[in-house]
Amino acid sequence: MTLWETVTWDIARAGGFTAYILLGLSVALGLALSMKWQSPSKWPRIINNELHNFLALLALVFTTVHVLAVWIDPFTNFGWSEVFIPFLTHYRTIWMSLGIVALYLGIAIWISTLLRPYIGYSWWRRLHYVTIAIYIMVTIHGIMTGSDTKTGWGLGIYGGSIAVIGLLL
Repeated sequence: MTLWETVTWDIARAGGFTAYILLGLSVALGLALSMKWQSPSKWPRIINNELHNFLALLALVFTTVHVLAVWIDPFTNFGWSEVFIPFLTHYRTIWMSLGIVALYLGIAIWISTLLRPYIGYSWWRRLHYVTIAIYIMVTIHGIMTGSDTKTGWGLGIYGGSIAVIGLLL
């Protein structure tokens, strides 16, 4: 591997795991908010809502870093269509496509949050149930395509996240 391939690959892996951790934290906080849990320090609910939104937005930012790094990585040799259009990749087609679809659904959920005053709370809340599907798709995508899935720390991140979200569900 050249230095450039190493840099882009490391950024892709770090971006993917960072996005996954942020998504897991956002989903966990969202589930806690939906159960009307209050933070131990009695933060106002608005702070918890804003933290949830901020974590979700950061997850999208790091997902973008992950996707762009995979796209420009000369070792993976993905074209733009393989990175942005489901089922066109030459590499683990189903699992890669789950990640692509999850990205688009995540963007749709983010847009629905911006449009919440126009679509109403009940529609926004119904759309938000899709985040569980997004979380499941991203988890499967990471486990089935990730090069670090079998490492101790990779298993710890996936297992810990699944355990927390599973308990909250």
